[in-house]
Amino acid sequence: MPIHDLSYQHWKGDWTSHPYRWWVISRHGIALLGKKKGFLVLLFLALIPFLARCVILYGAVVMNRIAFVKIDGGFFEAFLSQQLFFTFIIAIYAGAGAIANDLKANALQIYFSRAITRRDYLIGKLGVVVFFLSLPTLVPGLLLFFVAAIFHSDLEFLRQYSWVLLSILGYALLIIAANALVILALSSMSRSSRFAGIFFAAVVFFSQILYGILNAFLHTSSVAWISLSDDLRQIGDVLFRSPLTYQSSPWASAAVLAILLAGSVCIIHSRVKAVEVVK
Repeated sequence: MPIHDLSYQHWKGDWTSHPYRWWVISRHGIALLGKKKGFLVLLFLALIPFLARCVILYGAVVMNRIAFVKIDGGFFEAFLSQQLFFTFIIAIYAGAGAIANDLKANALQIYFSRAITRRDYLIGKLGVVVFFLSLPTLVPGLLLFFVAAIFHSDLEFLRQYSWVLLSILGYALLIIAANALVILALSSMSRSSRFAGIFFAAVVFFSQILYGILNAFLHTSSVAWISLSDDLRQIGDVLFRSPLTYQSSPWASAAVLAILLAGSVCIIHSRVKAVEVVK
């Protein structure tokens, strides 16, 4: 059997500057999920509410045949709140195995033996989840606003509702951050993506069920801050200047979300640090 020379060979590829090395991880994760037909079907289903609201906009503004629909901040808030179900499913699909699969395969040592830091790794994994969570929230939310502006024949809509752009941006980013950080924190706590997905579902649904029980027992919605989804909706009401859906204080919802996000960041940071082999 011939022996081949495997001595050192010069690198012929393109060098990537350090600040963008996280993109290699994000790009790979996005491409991997983009090949799954079931996931693509889910993304298409998440697009249907956007298309439906474009039709409603056309009927209400251009055709002037849907008089009961008011195109204001509440219209865009309702769309983003409607997308909470899809963000929940997409977060599980895109984030449950993001770190758990690497822990299971002992791949973190391989990552950190390269010129990749913990920050690169975490931003790269977060980038995958944020990208896919933006598709049913931030991207169509902004497009929906511009479609509404185009359908109006004058600039009155933009003058009156220009602030809605910032509300859409803030609400969408809050939804994305809450789902992405929590699912990644749970993924970093286990070597099983199935466990991470189940536990994430338990956090969302159990908090909603607990609120329903307390609401029925106490006959008040002042305890809505217990539910993660209701906390997001309550903050959404504030951002879009809508009447509050629940009697609970928006500050309580903001505090719960802040604690949840900060706790998730701490968990992710500590779990990944525990296996880092190079600085």
